[in-house]
Amino acid sequence: MINVQTWVVLSDGRYIKILINKGEGKALTILNADDMPAYADLCYLMVNGKPLNGVGDLAISSKINNVQCQANFLTEHHKLGMFDYLAIAAPADVLTRLKNILPAELLKLVIGEIMEDLSVETNSEIENRFSGIIHAMLDITV
Repeated sequence: MINVQTWVVLSDGRYIKILINKGEGKALTILNADDMPAYADLCYLMVNGKPLNGVGDLAISSKINNVQCQANFLTEHHKLGMFDYLAIAAPADVLTRLKNILPAELLKLVIGEIMEDLSVETNSEIENRFSGIIHAMLDITV
């Protein structure tokens, strides 16, 4: 078994969904927000458009840049060693914005991109779409 963790990031610009491959075939497991409080906080922020600690006018006054929040989340969790590689699926404009804000060290970890919104697809369809990307990466790391 290869000890490599790849995060497959699905973004539509507003929401994010993360699936994890732990180096075994094409299997992807959905990251559950209940298992990672920071992910739950990010999802809350994106859905509600305001910070958790904001109240009244302060919570409403600052517009949230969801793509920037997603990039910050990925950057922080890479520093914590949560993943080795990234694969990203997003509409072309969102993918471009995300790549423009991700730090260079994260861009080097992107093993594949799909310029489509796959966030509403089934897990099995997502696995099929990313299987070639993940297999190619596993062949390189062996």
